[in-house]
Amino acid sequence: MTTLLGKLFGTFLGVEFKEDTLVISYLRNNMSGISLLSSSAFPLKNDDSTFAEIREYISQRGATPDKVFVSVPDRWAITKFTEIPSVKGKGREALSNLMRFEIERHIPFNIEEVSVDFLVLDEKGAMYSVVFVAVYKGKMDYIKDYLEKLSLRPDAVVPSSFAVLNTIELSGVSAGGLQEMIGIVRKSKVIGKKGETNICLYFDKLHASLSVIKDGLCNHQRFFSFQTMQTFSIEISEYLAELQSRLSIDRFNTLILAGDLSSAADISNDLKEKLGVNVISLDKVSDFSRKTDKAEINMLASSVGACFAGLGVATYTVNLLPHKMEYETRKLFPLSTRIFLVLILVLVTGIFTTEAVKKKRYLTKIEMELKNNAPMIATVEKLSSDTNELKNQIDLLRKLKSNETTLEILAELAGLLPKDAWITNLEYKTFDIKDKKKGIGDLILSGYASSASTLIPILEDSPYFEKVTFAGPVKKTGDKEQFRLSAEVVISAKKDKEVEAEDSVQKDELKAEGEGQGDELSVEGEGKKSEAKAKAGGRKNEKRIKTRKDIKK
Repeated sequence: MTTLLGKLFGTFLGVEFKEDTLVISYLRNNMSGISLLSSSAFPLKNDDSTFAEIREYISQRGATPDKVFVSVPDRWAITKFTEIPSVKGKGREALSNLMRFEIERHIPFNIEEVSVDFLVLDEKGAMYSVVFVAVYKGKMDYIKDYLEKLSLRPDAVVPSSFAVLNTIELSGVSAGGLQEMIGIVRKSKVIGKKGETNICLYFDKLHASLSVIKDGLCNHQRFFSFQTMQTFSIEISEYLAELQSRLSIDRFNTLILAGDLSSAADISNDLKEKLGVNVISLDKVSDFSRKTDKAEINMLASSVGACFAGLGVATYTVNLLPHKMEYETRKLFPLSTRIFLVLILVLVTGIFTTEAVKKKRYLTKIEMELKNNAPMIATVEKLSSDTNELKNQIDLLRKLKSNETTLEILAELAGLLPKDAWITNLEYKTFDIKDKKKGIGDLILSGYASSASTLIPILEDSPYFEKVTFAGPVKKTGDKEQFRLSAEVVISAKKDKEVEAEDSVQKDELKAEGEGQGDELSVEGEGKKSEAKAKAGGRKNEKRIKTRKDIKK
């Protein structure tokens, strides 16, 4: 019951970690709904003056926030949409165990080394549509350490793209309050209806997150980095054309722009002409609060959406912190909603018309009813893992910790491979060369797929791979084809300039912070600085990373 009252009453802090900025939104939820009290942005620095400024801002609001909800950049996360068999009637732990196996199958490292969560989006017949998110625990520790210096503790951490989708979903409608507690779920028309496919682009300077929303639910995401808006316009147009063919989409209806639109001012008309879609921005459709400037809501889309996720008032409630798992979709249990409505009405009547003893009686009764009506999901047989293979995965992850480029390549593979394909063996050899046009490494993939030949154009379309060819004969194994592919790993000129720019920023910050700084940002900065110095010195050593995972059906 305390949790229910916490949703009805309280103040909450939404915090978005951006590339170089910390955005804070101060929200209140009461009987009439959620409202925005205040918002501000601060430089994302690890110095005493910045911490003092943020603490002063929070203290000026007059009350310590009841909960803190955080959104993190999408470039930190690996996100995968997939389908799994329904486990109805097989036990509460069934879905968790099945998803653990599914996640291990799609990520190239030990699941114990990452923070993960998944969400059941829809149920169609005997299949669940699910999405999972994985973030390296080092990034999560950085978030916790930074907030600890502000005397804050995060209650939920969600990727920024999902937070933005929550804000879009609730734009133009009231959120939270009594209507949410009695089960009245409302969505904005902007999110799209059945039969429509919309696109959302969330900008953070020279980074953008793409979300495809089909029949009102997100079913695909992709993260982009770019050098100029002109090159991004060309890249996104080509990618959406390929995606339209791959996902069998008749047409895109609406393009929703959100985030740092100052850098996207010239892209709206260009995309409208190329894609033939209606282009809108979040600040034009949001009616979150009468006293809030609409353009401000657009800039706060991720921090506000993180609060919606943490409070459970929107669809995309992914939480990368340890929490009690609730796997049902928001529309699976109408009977429970009706019972919940009756019980809440009784609760409200008791609060305002009876004495303290009757209040306690009603609260106890509601707790029992909620417990009895909670959805029961049965157990499925535990899927065993090979101990030796897990050790190999741990060794691989340790080697990958210092190589962000390698992590980006693995994240790209996780996003590109179709649902009916998986990798059983991966060999990646990196090397330093003066002419980067020749590539930065060689990649050999082995695995199974329904059609091995379709993997070559998929990998060729990626900016990371060139000269994709078969490295061995294709063998038919049951209804699958066993393949072995080789590819040259490359890095584009724009990506190389971006890395150099980030290295320069890290060097300046390290110089300002001093040699005594011990936080994670300094550690990452020193790592990049050392790597740049090693490259300049003509380092010739080659690294070889190899991992192998056997999937037992």
